[in-house]
Amino acid sequence: MKYNYSDLYSTSFDAGIRPQQGQINNPPNLIDPNSGRPGRVSQTNISLQREISSNLVVEAAYVASRSSWLTNNALTTFNALTPERLASFGLNINSAADRTLLRSTITNPAVVARGFKLPYAAFPTGQTLDQALRPFPQFGTIGPSGAPLGKAWYDALQAKVTKRFSHGLDLTSSFTWQKELEMASAAGNINDVFNRQNQKTYAAASQPFQFVTAYNYELPKITSNKFIRAAVGGWSLGGVLRYASGTPIAVPASNNSLSGLLQQSTRMNRVAGEPLFLVPNLNCKCFDPGRTFVLNPKAWADPADGQWGTSSAFYGDYRNRRQPDEQMSIGRIFRFREDGRMSLQIRAEFFNVFNRTVFPAISGTNPTASPTRNANGLLTGGFGFYNTSTAGNVQTGGIIPTSRNGQLVARFQW
Repeated sequence: MKYNYSDLYSTSFDAGIRPQQGQINNPPNLIDPNSGRPGRVSQTNISLQREISSNLVVEAAYVASRSSWLTNNALTTFNALTPERLASFGLNINSAADRTLLRSTITNPAVVARGFKLPYAAFPTGQTLDQALRPFPQFGTIGPSGAPLGKAWYDALQAKVTKRFSHGLDLTSSFTWQKELEMASAAGNINDVFNRQNQKTYAAASQPFQFVTAYNYELPKITSNKFIRAAVGGWSLGGVLRYASGTPIAVPASNNSLSGLLQQSTRMNRVAGEPLFLVPNLNCKCFDPGRTFVLNPKAWADPADGQWGTSSAFYGDYRNRRQPDEQMSIGRIFRFREDGRMSLQIRAEFFNVFNRTVFPAISGTNPTASPTRNANGLLTGGFGFYNTSTAGNVQTGGIIPTSRNGQLVARFQW
């Protein structure tokens, strides 16, 4: 068959353009007609500031934003069977008999008896009825690209204390109490692509509480002895200390076969009354992370066959362990000329200064997974285990060394 150049690159996906004999193609993503549309963001900031003394200022603010038209590819699918489309063929996704029919091949006698035929002559006879009924049966998945359907909501109380440099000390401390919500801006965090308004959930990187302190203190020259003053005075101690809530753990994906029928995945349902965790507190030192399952598989259950899950993609009380980020430094500048044109700066920087254990992300994708251990008894598989062989992997912030470490920096300037 010979095609025109314009037909090959058409976005109409007409069944007569590119069905290949006995094949189902997976074309590149369809560029959404509104792709590239700038997001719309509305911001609100109401703050109060008070100077307590000449060098001490406190501030409190309400900060909010509302965003729409954010790029999102998880809320649209162009080749999925909707319940309404199935109804137009006299089928009901909630009927076990109809689900069996949809999973049967197009040449199955039961399918033929219901009056269903090949959608086009070259359609593979080994394909199922649900493939034959898709809007574009010659294609498999048609993913959208650049669909501006995402939304986000942010509300926060932000408080800050600023100590301007005096008596050798410069300090800033901030505390944030915030709520971050989104509508499936993280691809795949949805339960029902056909019910967009119910896909509002916590942001994947949500951290409701954050406390950050940054300081710098210059040691004073506390004696008249010039040797002691030269050795001790002028050194600067600095640090950045960050403490925050753990990030959310994603609700497990469902194992039912809904995605095989409608080309859409869904998530498990939360079981009422079942605790989410098998340990009292993920942040305690009351369990061995290499040998203990921390998530409760009984807290999640698959929706019935053909049904959408009803859980949120994330829950506020289903979070990873908190991970502090603590960095400190000490340094000094040695000047060799009074005009300051020649100097030597020496600085030592330390990370994970209190040598805290850095936990990897929890394996929480499949509650039905069987537990496995290595020869030393350490967990290597299952639901709710820490893979301690990758303990440098952290939910946010990339990779942080698992033990305290530092570096020495010297800079000569002239």
